[in-house]
Amino acid sequence: MTSITGSTVQTLEGTVHFPPLPTIFAGCAVQLVTLGVVWAMCSPFSLCLADASTCWNDPWSRLLLAHLAVIVLVWLYSLRTVPSTGYSDPSIVDRLWSNLPYIYTWVLVTATPTPRLIVMGVLSTAWGLRLTYNFVIKGGFSGGEDYRWVELRKHFMNSPPILPCCSLGVHFEVFNAVFICLAQLLIILGFTSPAVLAAEDDARPLNSVDAAAAVLFVGCLACETVADRQMYAFQTEKYRRINAEEPLGDYAKGFIDSGLWAYSRHPNYFGELGMWWAYYLFGVAASGSWLNWTFVGPLFLNVLFLPPQASLDVTEALSSRKYKAYGDYQARVSRCIPWFPRKGAAQL
Repeated sequence: MTSITGSTVQTLEGTVHFPPLPTIFAGCAVQLVTLGVVWAMCSPFSLCLADASTCWNDPWSRLLLAHLAVIVLVWLYSLRTVPSTGYSDPSIVDRLWSNLPYIYTWVLVTATPTPRLIVMGVLSTAWGLRLTYNFVIKGGFSGGEDYRWVELRKHFMNSPPILPCCSLGVHFEVFNAVFICLAQLLIILGFTSPAVLAAEDDARPLNSVDAAAAVLFVGCLACETVADRQMYAFQTEKYRRINAEEPLGDYAKGFIDSGLWAYSRHPNYFGELGMWWAYYLFGVAASGSWLNWTFVGPLFLNVLFLPPQASLDVTEALSSRKYKAYGDYQARVSRCIPWFPRKGAAQL
């Protein structure tokens, strides 16, 4: 993927580093085992495992089996070699991230068109189309792969191998197959899974929890939308000035630290995570249970982004290698949850 706003060379040591390969694979293993155990023992798929003849009659089992087929197709598609590297291209998952949730929700709506499911379909579609639009205007469908995957591949190539008998290129291909195509696509299905509870015959009618979920979803969608728009406007103007050889002024630091970005270093991700907890609340409203088997979906979405050396730290590693003032920004501003800037660090 080639960004239409430009790129910045990484020349600094950085304040955050990429996770070591054992950490990446260990985290992936924990996620896959947990999802497998919960879905096999606590979800309706347990009945499918006990009696294969019931699989196609159950909405969740049907969706899960169809999704496993999608995973295989995505992996095969990713094996198209990138001409400059000869390795697989994981970017296809980025392009599916914003589309699969609402597609799956509307598939459930066609079978069980309940008011709750329709509301969930409308909200997830609004999120998906907005995120897809944001991806398009940044060049996400222009061909090639996202620069983050390029940097992550370099990290693999420069890391000590886990298995001496396998090349680092093989390690990356295993990472693509297991962590990207399998684990991340299962996370997408996981945070969409509360829609299955809304499709069940004994689902409760719309209630106050649904109203709270809808308000929270819309609020978090607004947060993500505003944050992404502020970021896009900043980077577009920055590179316009660079290309026009104009004084950079407030854009000289290279990264945005105004608007929502003055209160969170990742307000767009905060909105994204909040939306899928709101989606989980629809499942709570449908089932009447505050803790149900769909909990693992938004939980592992948070695990994908928030812990040390997770996705947010990968982003921070790249930013801190590009921008000299980013370390001060990290000292002043909350990592994810919006909060007032700290007063102790120097102001930029």
